[in-house]
This record gives sequence, C-alpha cells and structure tokens, in this order.
Amino acid sequence: MSTDSLTIKQTDSGYRWVILTLCALTPLCVITLPNMSLPPLFTLIGDNLNLTLVEIGVIWGAVSFTGIFFALIGGSLGDRFGTRVMLFATCLLTGLFGLTRSFARDFDTLMLATILFGIFQAAIPVLLFKVVRHWFPARQLGMASGVTSAGFAAGLMLGPLLSTSVILPALGGWRQVLIFYGVVAVLLSLVWLIVHPTERQPDANARPRVSLGDSLRYVVQLRDVWILGIGGLGITACFQGFTGYLPTYLKTVGWAELDADRALSAFFMTSLIAVIPLSFLSDRLRLRRGFLIVASLILSIGVGLLSVVEGTVIVLVMAATGIIFDSLMAILNASVLEADGVTHLYAGTAIGFATMLRNLGGTFSPPVGNSLTSLGLSVPFLFWGGMGLFAAVMFAFVLRSKTTAALEGQSADLPLSTEG
Repeated sequence: MSTDSLTIKQTDSGYRWVILTLCALTPLCVITLPNMSLPPLFTLIGDNLNLTLVEIGVIWGAVSFTGIFFALIGGSLGDRFGTRVMLFATCLLTGLFGLTRSFARDFDTLMLATILFGIFQAAIPVLLFKVVRHWFPARQLGMASGVTSAGFAAGLMLGPLLSTSVILPALGGWRQVLIFYGVVAVLLSLVWLIVHPTERQPDANARPRVSLGDSLRYVVQLRDVWILGIGGLGITACFQGFTGYLPTYLKTVGWAELDADRALSAFFMTSLIAVIPLSFLSDRLRLRRGFLIVASLILSIGVGLLSVVEGTVIVLVMAATGIIFDSLMAILNASVLEADGVTHLYAGTAIGFATMLRNLGGTFSPPVGNSLTSLGLSVPFLFWGGMGLFAAVMFAFVLRSKTTAALEGQSADLPLSTEG
C-alpha cells in the first residue's frame, strides 16, 4: 500500500477525532499552561534570584531562541521517523528538562535550564500540526488546526488566571510549580505512546526517505513559506513581547497582583471562545489571506493602544484584541500546510521552517521591548504593536492570494504579442 493510500485511509477514519483531542490536550498541558504561568511568577522569581527586568526578558525569550533551530529539526525528524515516536520523545524530554528549572539559583543556571527545556518543547507544535495534516482532509484542515489551537488558547488563558491564585498557593512555591508541570509532560508522553497507533509503512525499500538537507533545500525554494514565516515573525514578536511584560507593567503602575494577572486572561478567554468558529469559517469561505491581514491589524492596534489606555479600559482592549489571536495562529499554520509545493512528505519541514522564522521574533522582542522602559513604562507596547503592523504589511503586499497567483500563471503561459 502506498503512503498516499495510507493517508487517505486515515483522513476517513473516525479515530482521527481521538487523535485531534490529544492534539488539543498536548499544547494545553505541555506548552502554554506551563509557559503562561511564568509571567505572573516573574516578580517572585526575579526577587528570589535577583534578576533585572531585562534579564527576565531574556529568560522569557529563551524558549523562542531555541525554537529558531529545533523547530526545524523536530519537523524534519517527524517527517523521517514519524510523529508517534517524536511526540513521545519530545514530551518526555520537555518534562524532564522542565524539572531542572526548579533547581535554578541565579540567572545563569535558570537560563541554561530554560534553553534545555526549550530545545524539545520547540518541536512539539510543529509535530502536532503535522499530525493534523496527516489525519484530516483539506476541507477540514482549518477546523482541525483551530481545535489544536484551542488547546494552545486554553493554556494561554488558564496560565495567568490560575498561576498565582490557585497553583502557587496549592503547591507552596514557584519551584514546586515547575516540578508539577514537568511531571504532567512526562505523563502525557506516555499517553502519546499508547494512543497514537504505530505508523504503518509500506515496504521499507519503497518508503520515501528524505534527509534533512534535501527537505530543507526543497522547502527554502517555496516563496509563500518564506512570506508566511516572516509575517509570523512579526506576530510572534508582538505576542511574546507584550504577554511577558503586561503583568509586570500593571503591577508596577499600581494594580493588585491578581487583577494584573487576570487582565491577561481576558485576552486569552475571548481567543479561546472564537478560535474554533473562526477557523471553521475560514474553511467554508477560503479567505485565509484576508483573515491574516485583518487579524494582524487588530492585534497591532490593540497592543499599541495599551500605551495610552488606563484602568479597566485595558481589560476591554485585551478582550477585544484577543478574539482573533488563536484563530490567526491556526489559519497561519493551515496556510503553511496548504502553500504551493508543501506535500505530506515535506509538511513537517515546512511548518518547522516557518516556525523557525517566527521564533526569531519571539527571541529578540522581549529584551528589546523591555529595554525601552527607559523611555517610559508604556513605550514597549508601541514597539510590539509595530511588529504586528509589520506582519499585516507582509500578508497584504507580499503574500499572493491563490487567485492572483493563478492569474499570473495564466499570463506567463500566454504568447508574447508581436504588435509594435
């Protein structure tokens, strides 16, 4: 049986809904809930380890830094060895190295532990969207990506909401919180090993084997993958910067700790509510590019407004801005998987390459933005809003719609006029 035949059979299987459920639970438990529990804890961690605001920004951007390299490698390894083995290994090692952060004693040891943790965590989103690409037909790809993104959104919402109000008091300290999330990731790795069926392969000699170098050489020639990755750089820079800084900013300007943490949750709550309906709508209307443009503009304006609004208006702005965020990420990932030239054989490498470009933004954005506090506490939001605007420009003026690309292709096929 050919690889294409196996893929078709899986996309018609009812078991794909079990796999999709696991694809939603994994980012919730292993990625966003652990990560978004950190910003509310940064004040406590910073005081305990004597960290400056810029050092906190560097720590917050370190996971994105590792993603520059290991998202691509993880995607290619997923293409080569299969998602079952890779998701078991990456969730297991994410949990184990996540535990090591609890033993940090200063900036250097926390930074080292965070890098080791981020190396394996960076590959997980890439592998999840490869699973979605393998188990769902094109007509359901946006919806399936949306459900997976809902897992990300749930963790993003619950992290700041539960971090200091529930989990920290229950466990007794920030170090225990990190140990708890590490254990959860290890347990989920075992679930992947049990639930994900052993990937059936055709005859070993007939199985397509593509090296990392060959996959990468093929993917880097795909124009739209570059554009979607660079536009995603702006989105990630905007998101990673303001989410890491907002709780600290609000506490600095006088907000109570719990109120500051819950303000960020408003952004993720509306995002979670809207992600599946908007992703499903994108499947129905096939308006991927238009949605990317509008959503990027909304994100840019909302984050930029944080530099001028005050009081409860901040929560309203966060709620209005968050409506589009996880839908934006879901449709961005679906667009990469649907880009011209991205077949199942190269899906992991393509999403890994685009994620690598995005993580560049998440790496430099927090420390650069935090350093702008010397000009004013609210100035960083202008920088991060500008990064969202950069993404909108990329999608609007550089990324071609399928209609435009088709018209250009037809024009190229027409014979040249011989009229003078």
